Amino acid sequence: MEMDKKGMMNEVGGAFVVSWLVLSGMGQGMGSLTGALVLAGAWMAFSGAHILPAVTWMHIMTGDIADQDNWMNNGMKLVMQVIGAALAVAMMSEGLGDLSPAYDAADTDAWEFSLWAMVGMIAAGAIISKIHASCDAWITAIAIMAVSGAYLANGDATATMALMDFGSAHNMGSMLLGDSGDMADVAMPWIIHGIMFGIGARVGAEIDSAME
Repeated sequence: MEMDKKGMMNEVGGAFVVSWLVLSGMGQGMGSLTGALVLAGAWMAFSGAHILPAVTWMHIMTGDIADQDNWMNNGMKLVMQVIGAALAVAMMSEGLGDLSPAYDAADTDAWEFSLWAMVGMIAAGAIISKIHASCDAWITAIAIMAVSGAYLANGDATATMALMDFGSAHNMGSMLLGDSGDMADVAMPWIIHGIMFGIGARVGAEIDSAME
């Protein structure tokens, strides 16, 4: 498989912008109108970039799962997003990391199975994938803001992160620069939650196809 160098650099650039302006200490988070506008602008400026790991998992699960190139190409996008986020974190923290919530399995329920949390992630994947496929970038960004805001309304920030974390690349980049001891807990939203979101996208696509 030949690497799409421009596409990968777009992932780095888009993730950098969103981490710097939305997910760092100076940002208002993905559940804010500012966050949605910055995300929409980044999608338009960095054409073809996924920027958010959840969106990459959405593309993985709605593509040909048996295709090795599908996994390799999108896997590289996940890595590039972490690199872009890490660069933003390094700039904001003077190389010290520490610009993400502290994940600690002893203090949170990050690894505790929750049926309703998984159902929520799958539902979010189905809804956002449909909007992403049918609408402009700014509408998808508003939908992500609404999903993030719904979770925020249901509990504190820790509970929100345990449900659906659209900023998992930022948190992974921050942990790589800071305390890698929490890596296992950061990997939960980056991988497992992303897969649940992707499964929702796949379910939504199958339902949409059956209704045609």
